[in-house]
Amino acid sequence: MNRNTRRRAALYGGAALVAFAVLALPRLVVRKAPPVRIRQLDVPKAKADESVALLTALIRIDSSNPPGITRGVVDVLANAFACEGIPYEIVGDDRERPILVARLAGRTREGALLLLNHVDVEPPGKLDAWVVPPFAADMGPGNDSMYLYGRGVLDMKGQAVAGFYGMASLKRAGVVPLRDIVFVAEPGEETYTPEIGIGWVLTHRPDLLAGVTDVFNEGGVNETVGSDIHRFGIEVMQKATISLYVDAEREEDLKKLAESLIDVDKKAPYRLVGPVGEFLQFIGPSRNDIWGRAMVEPERVLHAAWFRQWAPDVYKALVRDGFYPGRPEKHGRGWRMELAMTLLPGSSTEEALARLDRWIAERGLRRTVHFITPESVASPESGRAWDTLQTVLSLDPERAQVGIYVLSISYTNSALMRAHGYRAYGVSPFNVNINDASKIHHPNERIILPYFVEGVERMKRVLLEFATRD
Repeated sequence: MNRNTRRRAALYGGAALVAFAVLALPRLVVRKAPPVRIRQLDVPKAKADESVALLTALIRIDSSNPPGITRGVVDVLANAFACEGIPYEIVGDDRERPILVARLAGRTREGALLLLNHVDVEPPGKLDAWVVPPFAADMGPGNDSMYLYGRGVLDMKGQAVAGFYGMASLKRAGVVPLRDIVFVAEPGEETYTPEIGIGWVLTHRPDLLAGVTDVFNEGGVNETVGSDIHRFGIEVMQKATISLYVDAEREEDLKKLAESLIDVDKKAPYRLVGPVGEFLQFIGPSRNDIWGRAMVEPERVLHAAWFRQWAPDVYKALVRDGFYPGRPEKHGRGWRMELAMTLLPGSSTEEALARLDRWIAERGLRRTVHFITPESVASPESGRAWDTLQTVLSLDPERAQVGIYVLSISYTNSALMRAHGYRAYGVSPFNVNINDASKIHHPNERIILPYFVEGVERMKRVLLEFATRD
């Protein structure tokens, strides 16, 4: 074979290999890769579901807090319970901010389950930032036509609707639960004023919660990959929060306070407490960032210099107490800065507040308490309600793993319920990706409508399991 022949053989042989790679390898990769489930979103069918009509009605009532006027939402829910023949009471000291308590009677009150829902919502902010008006409850335009937009679809009128239909489905089927199921719709959550909501019930009408041992509330987080849920996260713990307003005559004084707190924050001791280690090991495999993946071995990275220096606060906040000074803003004739501190279990809110007061007073500044949550307590991974969630979510068509979730810089009224001795769990029945979840408290809060209907059906299965579980 002469040189030209060899060159042609190499050239065409190489071309043949390239052609094989282009044409054949993708097929081999597809065969080896795990199958990707293609979702068929039947939006017209979802629109016809009765749960969507109720959700739409609730969203169209502006219950922004402040001012938190929730009477209209409670009236709609009360009518819905009345139509199902489920007894309810409307209580509270504020006629414009009432509390609805409904109870589906079972064979015993002992071991009852509370579905805790707040019906006030975060104010919508700048209206021109919304794709559709925040209280129109309209579908999105163009490529977003599968979404229902509206303030409260996720936080948390949508979950209240799911809980209602879970109870209604039992009543319609003639199922008498082995234990009572109680539904509460409260105001005041967005401004953390539980004393006008579930806190009022605990103080003034504890009889309405007679027999309740477990609570399902918002706060659960389901981690998605593509269009599928890969992990159902049940919230069992959140850090305690101290929120203050600090006032000064000069902006510079607030900036210096913020700088000193950030310096203290950098030196805060790291510690692995409560269920945090288990939570990090649960979520680590699904994270695509190096920090999340590293946390599958939390003990190893806890004291690593690279973790302390470079890890984002979403992870560091889980292993230390933290300060979060806001930006100073003009307030009257002076300046005001919002300041938050979050605390792990074992840290006293009383001692932390005293320390903050000392630092503030040393600088001649003044503070006003915005709110202080109870100290951090974790709910146990045991009991009838916990076992119900484990059973139903493990058998869910999503075929996702089920585990615990810990909130590091968020709070719900589950903290209050845990402080009163209840086993409280944050649960989300919905398939919501991280992009859509980030719109909670921001413009364009939305949910894919067929996923909302799927979530309602999921909650029905949860309550049926609880109702029939020995």
